[in-house]
Amino acid sequence: MIAALILAIALFLASVGMHLSILGAGHRVLDAPGSFSAKLGVALLVLASHLLVATLFAGGFWLGAELDLGGFDKTPAMRAMDYFYFSLINVTTLGLGDIYPTEHLRVIAGVEALTGFALISCSAQLFWTMMKEGENA
Repeated sequence: MIAALILAIALFLASVGMHLSILGAGHRVLDAPGSFSAKLGVALLVLASHLLVATLFAGGFWLGAELDLGGFDKTPAMRAMDYFYFSLINVTTLGLGDIYPTEHLRVIAGVEALTGFALISCSAQLFWTMMKEGENA
């Protein structure tokens, strides 16, 4: 359980740091006189950031499974796309339930869902800023 918590905290810190850095770049783009294409570019940055977070956690789930912290109830065996799919569904807090972690990997899944909720909130703030600027233009 301690190893899963350490891995989950490392993934959380790496995800938040990366996401905030990318959102910071988005804010800098918006601080300059912006155009519609710049706003679309910022939206793509946000999407890329969320996909990178999902990829990071997918790697964490793979590593956790390799370290025998748990597994996944899914047949056949998990492949790279399955880890990414599970992570993407989990980070968005959608949680379909067709794949689910077992044992201590559940800790990482819970931390990922909390991380996703927090980062989606940060992204929503950036989108709100872009829309507000559009109203004032």
